[in-house]
Amino acid sequence: MQAQILNLLQDLKQEFGLTYLLISHNLAVIEHLADRVAVMYLGRIVEERSRESLFARPGHPYTQALLDSVLTPDPHLGIPDLGLHGTFPNPMSPPSGCAFHPRCPACMAVCKEKSPVIGRMEGGTVRCHLRDTSKTLELMPS
Repeated sequence: MQAQILNLLQDLKQEFGLTYLLISHNLAVIEHLADRVAVMYLGRIVEERSRESLFARPGHPYTQALLDSVLTPDPHLGIPDLGLHGTFPNPMSPPSGCAFHPRCPACMAVCKEKSPVIGRMEGGTVRCHLRDTSKTLELMPS
């Protein structure tokens, strides 16, 4: 039933030039219907790009973790390790710097101190110090 509805939405979109705003954790649905994708973490957009570029080469570690979390039908692969450790921050009192830094596998010193600015990346924008090419950054020891 879900597939039929999604196909109908896709057909209507193409036939009438419709635009949808989809809010979902189901990345298969997003990949099927979306032209552009915005990924949010703790209420902030951390990445906004074309579907093709985001799914092919995610720019933010949280986006990568979301894509890695998609289960495959192969039972031999098991449950993926997302590399997300630490505690989930309180949304009412987010941490200083990048809100994702307590769980980020690529956390750097600057991530704890300074909120990242929005930068350009293929097909859109990303808010991450990893994509800041204006300076040399060092990874924090795990």
